[in-house]
Amino acid sequence: MTFDTSLLQQLHEDSTDDKQTAQAVLEATHEMSQFRAPLKRQRSSRSSASAVRTRTDLPADVDRYMEDRSQLCEAEASIGFEHRCRVRATSLEKTVDGILHRLRRLDKEQVYDAAEARPGHGGQRHPRFAGDHFLSNVDLIQKTRLFDVARHMPKGAHLHIHFNACLPPDVLLGIAKETERMFITSNLPLIEDNGRENYSKCEIQFSLLSVDKENAAPGNLFSAQYQPRQTMKFTTFLEQFSRHCPGVDAQEWLLSKLVFSEDEAHGALQTAAGAWEKFNGRTRMMKGLFNYEKAYREYTRRCLEDFVRDNIQYAEIRPNFMTTNQLYHDDGTGPIDNKGIMNIIIDEVKAFQQDMEKQSQYFGGIKVIYCTPRSMQPSAIKNALKECLEFKKQWPEWIAGFDLVGEEAQGRPLRDFVAELLEFQEDCRKADVEIPFLFHCGETLDVGAPADGNLLDALLLRARRIGHGYALPRHPLVMQRMRAQGVCVELCPISNEILGLTPRVGGHALYSLLANNVHCAVSSDNGALFKSSLSHDFYQVLIGKADMGLYGWKQLVLWSIEHACLSDDERGAVLQQWERMWEDFLQWVVKTYGSE
Repeated sequence: MTFDTSLLQQLHEDSTDDKQTAQAVLEATHEMSQFRAPLKRQRSSRSSASAVRTRTDLPADVDRYMEDRSQLCEAEASIGFEHRCRVRATSLEKTVDGILHRLRRLDKEQVYDAAEARPGHGGQRHPRFAGDHFLSNVDLIQKTRLFDVARHMPKGAHLHIHFNACLPPDVLLGIAKETERMFITSNLPLIEDNGRENYSKCEIQFSLLSVDKENAAPGNLFSAQYQPRQTMKFTTFLEQFSRHCPGVDAQEWLLSKLVFSEDEAHGALQTAAGAWEKFNGRTRMMKGLFNYEKAYREYTRRCLEDFVRDNIQYAEIRPNFMTTNQLYHDDGTGPIDNKGIMNIIIDEVKAFQQDMEKQSQYFGGIKVIYCTPRSMQPSAIKNALKECLEFKKQWPEWIAGFDLVGEEAQGRPLRDFVAELLEFQEDCRKADVEIPFLFHCGETLDVGAPADGNLLDALLLRARRIGHGYALPRHPLVMQRMRAQGVCVELCPISNEILGLTPRVGGHALYSLLANNVHCAVSSDNGALFKSSLSHDFYQVLIGKADMGLYGWKQLVLWSIEHACLSDDERGAVLQQWERMWEDFLQWVVKTYGSE
């Protein structure tokens, strides 16, 4: 048999080239680690050299092997994302970091190990563990010491939160019950046929109707003759529900339609596309609970209160601005246009800030990221960009940036709007204003598909931050260029898990991003639909990496403030307050858990 020696030679040459390239990267990485902040313990010049040398020989004995291993661990730690926080840690921070690692072990022993194992396929028993499906663990998480610490930690800036899904859904349902003009609709009649399967399959929506619109399409949701989207007074629906569905609380049933369950998110046949289908139905249901003035004002106020309660110092909210998403007055008349929405937000924030000052409490405020759906035509996006620029001129201190929202796989890719986005950047330059792009992108598993290409366009359009960025590690050149341009990734681990990108947090792309020192900030995305808060996302980030502690949390918080759309004066004020709160937090941890 004869061999193709030319092909074999080519393989050898390719392999040699790859090794040389890897060696060059190693040397550059070593130089970076020396430049950043070398570990205080440097053993010798040999230690420094071994950090970059690719060995071809084996150590002579176990002691030499363990020495080499220790040096490799030190070299890797020196380029870790939390390295600076570790080497700069105060004695108090070192104490608290040790406490966190101890609490992790206690939570495992006293919460997860103590919980009853769950039955699986064929009767297999599955012990409970931290980092399992969030929706299966959320009740256990609430009992852990680490989550208690996460709740108390000052979290800096919350940079990725959709304004229609900030608070638990029962807040809006409670307001709706007291609203005279609130109506409910369904796409299916709520009848008893087939074991009431329509109760599970239906998509509920709400709408506020004026008197003149009330009788346009009346109907009874509990009648077999009900036609899709006929309207029924919400108060009447609540009165009749128990007669048609005995033993079930109407409020609890409606909440189940708004919040994901574990089976729904992680069923054997569920996919990312299927999870998004359920997600979109929930956002449509939320929309009608949210789009009238009374609810919008009260919701805004409660949202600000919740930010403070969750120890968030500053936030950038993402309301949707679109012609079909307008507000109405409480009697159903209107609509209130997008400028009216901005005025309501600003009024409520100013009133809240005044109350905080009277109570000698601190909250650094919010800004608005102008969002519109990526499913729109380019002409509609052009109009949205024009309005965004008008808003920035009218409220320069309130508009943070611009984003396109919605499922990437179903919406238009960024490249469809390149002409409009480039024109917008030129218009901003002419107006001498800065409106950074803060694009959703990389929220996909579709490798090589148009949605996957959004990362390239976000880079070329010089986005300041990107939302999710789950696919970014699959684009190593784009990732390094984004890092060089100072792009920050808004991490949303719980959202990504529930919407089908990863089954558990330990497999999340965030750890690859952090390992490559990509700046990241932790966010909650649509917490109302996921039974979560920003504290839950910080907990998940910590629990998904066995050796992560206080230093990782601190670096993520600092990056969130660094990459917020703030002026230098605003950023300095937030940082000053955060430092004070951080010190108080450390003292609280020692006082509360130091003896455990």
